[in-house]
This record gives sequence, structure tokens and C-alpha cells, in this order.
Amino acid sequence: MRQRGVGLTAAGFVVAMLLTAVLVWLDPASELPGLNQAAPREIPVAVVGPDPDASTMRDALNGPSEHEVAARVSPSKEAAQRSLARRSVSGVVVMGKKDEHVLWVASADGTAEAAKVREVVSSTLAASGQSVRVEDRIPTAERDPEGVGPFRLGIAWAILGVAFAALLGLVFGARSPSASLVVLRFAGLAAGAVVAGLGGAFLSEVVIRRLDAPFLALAGLGAIVVLGVGSVTLALIAWFGRLGLGLAVLGLVLGIPGAIGAWPLTPMPVVWPTLLAWLPPGAATSAVRGLAYFDGQGAEQVVVMMALWTLLGLTAATVAATAAEPRQARRDLHPSLRRHPVAATAGALVMTGLLVVTPAVPAFTTTDLDPPVTLTCKKVSPPTSVKELNERIETVSDVEGFVGGDVGASTQLADGRGLFVFGDTIRRPDYASQTMVRNSMLIFDDTCVGLVQRKDRSAVIPDRADGVGYWPMSVAAVDLGRDLVGVMAQRVRQTGDELFGFENLGPAVAIFRVEPGRAPVLQRVVDLGEDDPDTSRPTWGAAATVVGDSVYLYGTSRTSDAGFGWAVSVARAKLADVTDQSKWRYWDGKKWQRDADGAATVIEQDNGVSQTFSVFREGKRWYALSKRADFVGTDLVVWTAPGPTGPFVAAPPVAKIPSTASELRYMPLAHPELFPQQGTMVVSVSRNTKDGDVQADPSLYRPEFLRIDLP
Repeated sequence: MRQRGVGLTAAGFVVAMLLTAVLVWLDPASELPGLNQAAPREIPVAVVGPDPDASTMRDALNGPSEHEVAARVSPSKEAAQRSLARRSVSGVVVMGKKDEHVLWVASADGTAEAAKVREVVSSTLAASGQSVRVEDRIPTAERDPEGVGPFRLGIAWAILGVAFAALLGLVFGARSPSASLVVLRFAGLAAGAVVAGLGGAFLSEVVIRRLDAPFLALAGLGAIVVLGVGSVTLALIAWFGRLGLGLAVLGLVLGIPGAIGAWPLTPMPVVWPTLLAWLPPGAATSAVRGLAYFDGQGAEQVVVMMALWTLLGLTAATVAATAAEPRQARRDLHPSLRRHPVAATAGALVMTGLLVVTPAVPAFTTTDLDPPVTLTCKKVSPPTSVKELNERIETVSDVEGFVGGDVGASTQLADGRGLFVFGDTIRRPDYASQTMVRNSMLIFDDTCVGLVQRKDRSAVIPDRADGVGYWPMSVAAVDLGRDLVGVMAQRVRQTGDELFGFENLGPAVAIFRVEPGRAPVLQRVVDLGEDDPDTSRPTWGAAATVVGDSVYLYGTSRTSDAGFGWAVSVARAKLADVTDQSKWRYWDGKKWQRDADGAATVIEQDNGVSQTFSVFREGKRWYALSKRADFVGTDLVVWTAPGPTGPFVAAPPVAKIPSTASELRYMPLAHPELFPQQGTMVVSVSRNTKDGDVQADPSLYRPEFLRIDLP
């Protein structure tokens, strides 16, 4: 009988090896396609570049609610390359000097994951007019373009481990009558494991030539995988009979999604992190990839894990050894489990619970998963009129992180919320050590007014590394499923401590992405032109109006001998090209052309507009709204035109907004979305004290609103 059992076992080994060889040889098209559709979360990505650009890129990648990637800033290209080689990250974004960046991926660690990283990074950058060139730094082998070789070999060894143990259990009985026979059974399993390891390595490297890994290391890995899986399977059979074999097969099936070739050990929802890290298919596949492409990175952990599985299986099978007749016990639970069913059931439930709730030890280091920006909420009831709005501004205590600010350009988001951007913003000392930042952003809805705050509580458009900040001028939102918000700003350098101790260096554009109900996330900031304080050069974006897929950008300029006020010129660009001035067109008085120096003046400087103003349209008429002659003027004036290029003709003043001995009143801006009424417009007027002391009375540094009749 024993000789017959040995013969059956040997025959079973041969059949299992042949079936496994077929599996390893299969064409990649036979992959289970449904399992490739898994949706991973928090794929680790590194960003390399100077700050604040790198931090902005990190926040842009982390911003979407799907959390498909988890980006962090890497200190250097070398460090990022090491992280990629060590499988700590799945992609590296190397920021370029202009709009084109480079993405490093390692398709050898999972072709589908590399494709997902490429998709997420490309779509994120494309939304703000940027592009990315992909470099596969660690590609798959030429004969294995889909990267399925490690999966086929890893799953084959895992199946062999279960098959060998099943044969031993079915031929010689579920349980050995003594501990010595348990050891003998395990010796037979070990011999089969060695043969399987050598055979799998030979088949993959010599016959198919799909992998290029150290032969003996690969064979040793295969042997320990087969031995570890087989040992646990023998123990399960010893304790649970045929049910134990079913549990072993279930472990293989549950582990397949992590090994199928789509994703490496990537965090997935619910129990997948634990399953992928500890079940044989995922662990074996990861180890084979490590040996074949990553100088063994990650293989050591799998070898240790399989060694522990072997010891666990050997110990459990030895404890289960009984003098019961093997043939009778083959289908049964272990006697101790039958005697204590309640304890056995409770133990099974505890083990299952641990599997479900225990988080996996991550195979990489990622950034923290806190959102890059948050949105505070100060409960308020929405005002219903301009009068109520002004009363709230005068009486409401400051929003956390916002005492007061000027500018206050606004737009409406697709979800109905209102977005306001402010210039120099005062904060309380107990909010942040920096009591003034160059810009801020507030969001208004039916129940809250909230501050958009970065994790470091800096300006929502962060200062450059050299300290140059950004003053918002105009803002517009475009509904693309997610709002894309463009903020035109001017670069500002501090030159002194007095109220007007600054100089403007030129325009810039900041792009934000806003998901419904969520905080805006900065995508990028682009300086337009070189730093130059020359005011005769137009500051484009001093006003902006979106029409269809285009935006009209109005620039203000002035010379010292042409009177008070600012002259106005106009440019036009596609929304997708707003960050690329080479694609802009400028109105020369007759036609749109490429030369910025040829831009015509549509409003003259003498008695012209303020440096920042508004342009909007109602019906077929276009309007420019500003304080005439800037700070020295008193009149709120509306210029009318039949189209965006003029001619703009000044109407009689619609209101008086003079400054006083103690208060500056400046920069009126139109708000078409506020309390709209036909033939009228709600206008905000910025206010400030001439001594700049607004901490004691923050209402002095908040805008006031009025309604005007349009001419």
C-alpha cells in the first residue's frame, strides 16, 4: 500500500509540474482581464523640483478625491531614482523649466500601475496646460512586454505547493500517526519543492527566456515558496480535512488580484493590503519581480515570510498528529476541533477579524494622506441684499485666518458656491506667525463662509523662493466636470516698510482645480515674462472675461508723462493656452496678431482706469468699470463698448468713491453673480487706512459693496 501511495504521489507530482509548465508558458492574452480592472489607491509618486513649484505639483497630484496617487517631494533626482529602484515609489515626476516635465516609471513592477501613474500625472498636468514625457527607467523584458512572467512563475509555484500537499494528504491520509512521520512527509515535500524551484527557474530563464535573474537565487525562491505554501496546506488538511484543502485553494484565489500582473503590492480597499502582502500569489510575484528587475529588492522579505510559513505549517501538523486511522480521518475535522466546536468557531472568527482589520505593513513610504488644502466653515446665514452684505462685513468677527483684505475679485463655481480672492490679507497672531500674506481665498455657500488654507498656513498662491509674492487681479471659472479656476495675479516685490513700499514685476497666472463641495487645489503658477518693474509694459490680467472657450485678458500700463490713470490693451487666448503667451493674440486696433508690442490702446491713460479693474458683458454690450484716475480720482465710471475690443466710451460717473484724510477707497470691482438685477451691477470697493493699522479695527480693511445702474 505504501509503495502504491508513493507511486501515486510521484505521478501526481509529474502531472502538477506539467500543468504548471503549461501555465508558465501561456500567452499573456490568457490573463484574467477582469482582475486587471482593479482600482488602486495611493500609488506612491515622488516629485523632484525647486520649491514652491514641487510642493504645488505634489498638492495637485494629491488633490483629487479619488486619491489614486500619494505624492511626496523628493530632495533630489538621485534620491528619487533610488526610491524607484528600491520599489519605494512607482513613479517620479521631474519638473522641467517650462511646461514640459518628465515622468519616470518602472513598468517592471507592474505595467498596469505604470500606465495608471502615467494617466493620472498626464491628466493632472494637462488640466493646467502642462505636458509630460514618460521614461521607463526599469522596463519589462523584451520577451515579456506585458510583465506577466513573474506572475506566471509565482502563481505556478504557489499552485505546486498546494498540489503537492494535497497529493500527500490524499494518498497518505490527512494526519500522520506520529511526529516522526510528519517530518518524513515534510522531507518529501521539500524534495518536491527543490525540483519545482529548479524546474521553474530553468523553464523561465532557459526555455522561454522571459526572465533574467540569478538562476540559483530564482530556484531557491521557488523552492521556499513551494515548501511554505505546501507546509501550511498540509497543516490545514491535518486540522480540517478536505475543508482545509478548500481553505488553501481559497487563499490562492484571494491572492490572485495582487499577482495577476496589473498591480504590485499596492494599497487597495478593505482587506486587499493584508491579502496582497501575505498570500502566496502576490508575495511570490513580488519576489520574482525583485530578483528579475530590482537586484533582489523585496525578495528577502518574502523568503523570510515563507520560512515562517514553513515553520508554522510543520508545527501545526506535528501538533495535529494522532493515532487515529488516517483513512477514517481523511474527511473529518481534527478530534480536538470536534470536541470543542465553540472554541474552534471563536478562534476562526478571531483569525478572520484580524485579517480584515489589520492594516498591511506598507511596502513603501508615502506622504501623509492629509488633504493638501482644507476649507474652514464659519456658520453664517446668507445675505439677501447689498445692505445685509455690508452689515455682515461690518459686524461679523473675522473668519479663522482672515481679518481683512483688499481686491476681492470673485466668480461663481459650478456647484453654486461663490469664490473670492483677496490681496494682502491680515491674520490674527494666534492663527499663524505670519500675520500678513500676499493673497487668500474665501468660499461662500448657503451655510458657511470658509477660508481655503494650506497645511503650512501660507498664502493660497505661495510666495516664490526669493520672497516675491502674488496679488490677485481677476478670476474666472470654467466648468469641465470639475471647475478649473484661473487667477490672474501680479508679481510683487517688497521695497520698504511704508504703505506703498512695493513694486510690481509683471503678471502671472495661477490655476486651481475645484471638485464639487471641496476646497480648491492649486495646480500650477506661471510667471508671464521676466521680472521687470517697468509700468509701461502691460500687466495682463488686470481684468479678464471668459467667452466660450476663450478668455479676453486686459492689460494696464502707464508712463510718467501721460496723466493719471492707466491705459488698457487687450489680448485673447484659448483657455487651455492661457499659461503659454506664445499662443496669445493681441488686438492692434484692426485685427488680432501675435506681437504684444503691437497691442493697441483701447482706453487711454489720461483719466483712465485703475491698475486693476473689471470688464464684463451684459447682453450685447461690454462694460469696463473702474475708479477713474486711480487713487487720485473720486469717480466710479463705466466705459461702454459694442465688443471686447472697444471702442470704450466713458459714461458719466455712476457713483463717488473718494478717499479721505484717513481712509483709502480704491479698486472697485464688478460682481455679476451677486444679487443680479437687470440693468444694474453690484460693485465692491477696497478700503484701507493710510497708516496701515487695521489690526485694531479689521472692518477698516474689508470691502464695502454698492449697487450701480449701468449706462
